[in-house]
Amino acid sequence: MRYAIFSAGFLTAVCVTFATLIPPVFAASPTEANNKIIAEATGGGLKSAKGKYFEPSCNESVDYDAEVIDLNGDGQPEVFTQVHGTCLGGMAGVSMNLYIKNKQGQWKPQFGFPGMYSVLKTKHKGFPDIEIGGPGNCFPVWRWNGREYDIHKKCAR
Repeated sequence: MRYAIFSAGFLTAVCVTFATLIPPVFAASPTEANNKIIAEATGGGLKSAKGKYFEPSCNESVDYDAEVIDLNGDGQPEVFTQVHGTCLGGMAGVSMNLYIKNKQGQWKPQFGFPGMYSVLKTKHKGFPDIEIGGPGNCFPVWRWNGREYDIHKKCAR
């Protein structure tokens, strides 16, 4: 008798576990949702987390990757992009950007220059500081001012 109760409870737990693991067929997958956010943030220029597109200023196809992330924990996504290659990325080999949606619902690019980003643990006005890496041994830090990222720590020339 105890065994039958255990089995029924076990089977119920297994069924409930599997039911929660299988997403509904009609729901968009996280990948599809992120691709939509990436396309919206970049004005349709980039369409997925990784890919390739033709860059007219380079007269060649370039590889890119994008990351959807909630930097300030407000439930709204931000989008980091990196375009690889020396044509746009110079000696760093990558050009990066960060898209943040403003209060009017418009995506605003924050960087758009060569370098690799590193999100730091320090925060200012809800957003983390961002270090921009590249060639050399000094990496500038950018800080959120409430509307956009501004240079916080410069490198001496």
